[in-house]
Amino acid sequence: MAITITKTEIKRKCMIPAAETSRDDDIDALIAEMQPSIEYTIADTYLNDTSNAKLQAVLKLGMLEIMSGEFLQQLYREEGASEVFSVGSLSIGSRPEHGSKLIQQGQMRLSPYLKVDEAPADESGIASTTRDTERTFTGESMKTW
Repeated sequence: MAITITKTEIKRKCMIPAAETSRDDDIDALIAEMQPSIEYTIADTYLNDTSNAKLQAVLKLGMLEIMSGEFLQQLYREEGASEVFSVGSLSIGSRPEHGSKLIQQGQMRLSPYLKVDEAPADESGIASTTRDTERTFTGESMKTW
């Protein structure tokens, strides 16, 4: 892995105090799970251009945003984490859209650097030598259809 994402960086992005260690194993597991797959989607030309510090900073920030957003989404999926209490215009509780917005922001940041889909285009077609003739359907010809 060319780019290093740390749990300290994810905690900072998620506004979790550095002294809070109860989620460290979850963050480490998330990094181990997501970082290789995100790096795989980035074109090797950009990922391996380690001499370009600004490019590497952009790639790292995009990856950090995606992983931090996913961690926030995991927190919001826990029981009791997403309750909101509202009275008039005052709301008390978490806002689960922050994680998904952070993921979208990271995806947009990385989008210019992603691999091009290398799957061959489906250019199949039907070749016909009867272009200028009219088709005639008979009961006999439809039996083999």
